[in-house]
Amino acid sequence: MHDDHFAPVTKDVDLLPAVAKRGWLFLTQDAHIRYHSAEVAALRASGLGVFVVITANLTAERTVEILEKARAEMERVGGEEARPFIWRVAKDGSVKPLS
Repeated sequence: MHDDHFAPVTKDVDLLPAVAKRGWLFLTQDAHIRYHSAEVAALRASGLGVFVVITANLTAERTVEILEKARAEMERVGGEEARPFIWRVAKDGSVKPLS
């Protein structure tokens, strides 16, 4: 979906506010996003909701299974939790705030 709306080289600090402006949630596999000050500032300023999908060393098929299992909770969080937020989707499909 990213490439349908943004250039492949779009930097996160530009991408995150654009995603928030559309009312979308942001899914990433970058578990270290919370340590990147420019990205954190961009998501806070834009009021973005982020889900970090923990899928290291997993196949695409397994990642899809995890997201399917987590979908209902991700939808609940996305609809009910105050933004900005960063939550994680673990390999077991659980969804929790990223601490």
